[in-house]
Amino acid sequence: MRRNFDWLAGGGNGQHRGVRFWLQVTGGALALLNGVALFLYLAPPGGSREQLSEMSRQVRNEIAATRARSMRLKMVASKVQVGSNESAEFESRFFLPKRVAYEDVIAEIQRMSTTSGLKERDSVFTEEPIEGTADLSLLNITGNYEGTYDNLMHFLHEADRSPMLLMLDAMQAAPQQKPGQLTTAIRFQAVIREEPTAMAGGQP
Repeated sequence: MRRNFDWLAGGGNGQHRGVRFWLQVTGGALALLNGVALFLYLAPPGGSREQLSEMSRQVRNEIAATRARSMRLKMVASKVQVGSNESAEFESRFFLPKRVAYEDVIAEIQRMSTTSGLKERDSVFTEEPIEGTADLSLLNITGNYEGTYDNLMHFLHEADRSPMLLMLDAMQAAPQQKPGQLTTAIRFQAVIREEPTAMAGGQP
């Protein structure tokens, strides 16, 4: 029985040395694997649990911040769209096409004069371009009127309520020799728009 276990005691033939070698290799491999496992536990490649938790928190914060920026951009885009729609509606309502501007303005001022009792003597029309635009101009309407103070107040009230955008730019009033009568010079302004001319055959 003793001779069967001589290799454990370091018995001396080659077969025994081979078995011992493989036992040493196996033990070394197990030690190496244990060392690798311990390293991976203490310092995993992706970071420690604390580091991973911190990275996860940062990612969540970045996602939340990105969502907030996205919502703000959507709100801004919505406001821009609303502003653009309102601007287009304002232009279509109050900017007069040039081809009908003079006729419409004269008709509206005559209506205001008739309603208020303020008599129009004469009027002068001039145009000036609006800086920074290619198709808009200011139509200046300077008119001389006669009437009482009440007539003038009524006239200005009608101008304020007019569906047309008539901007009061200047006004001068002076009493006449006739008691209670005034001579008034008033200048209104209106915005007129040059409409694009359609070319024959649809060619620019």
